[in-house]
Amino acid sequence: MLQKTKNQFALLSLVFFPFFMLAQSPKTAKNSKPKTPSLKICHVPSDSSTSSKITLADAQFWADSLPLTVICNDGKPYSLSQFIFTTIIMNPLQTKEYGLANNGIPILAKKAINQLKPGDTIFLKEVVGKDMDGVELKLPNIVFVIKE
Repeated sequence: MLQKTKNQFALLSLVFFPFFMLAQSPKTAKNSKPKTPSLKICHVPSDSSTSSKITLADAQFWADSLPLTVICNDGKPYSLSQFIFTTIIMNPLQTKEYGLANNGIPILAKKAINQLKPGDTIFLKEVVGKDMDGVELKLPNIVFVIKE
C-alpha cells in the first residue's frame, strides 16, 4: 500500500510540476514584445527632405559608407545590420534581388548601383537595424529612387 501511494505521488508530481513552475514564474503577457518606437519611414542621410530621391553619387557614397545608416521618422540614426537588397530598373523593366546583406551591401549589388539611371529604384526589405545603444529592431522597408 505504501509503495502504491509513493508511485501515485510521483506520478502526480510529474503531472503538476510544470504547472507549479509556471505559477512561480513572473507574469508576462503572452504576446508582449519589447516596446520599440513606431517607425514608419526611413531614409538615407543625404535625403534631408525625405523625398525618397537621391542622386547616383549620393547612393554610391552611402553604399560605400560603413556602417550603413538611415534616419527614421523619429529623427534618430539607425545602422543597418541585415536586409534584402533589390534594384528595380525602369528601362527595360526588371527587378533583381541580390540576397541577404549583412552589415553592408553585397559586391554585385554595389556594381549594380554604378549602372543605375535616373528613375531606377533601390529597395531594401526585411530590414534589421541597431539604434545608438546597439539594440536591434525591425525597421520599415527603405526605398529610394535615383534622381538626375
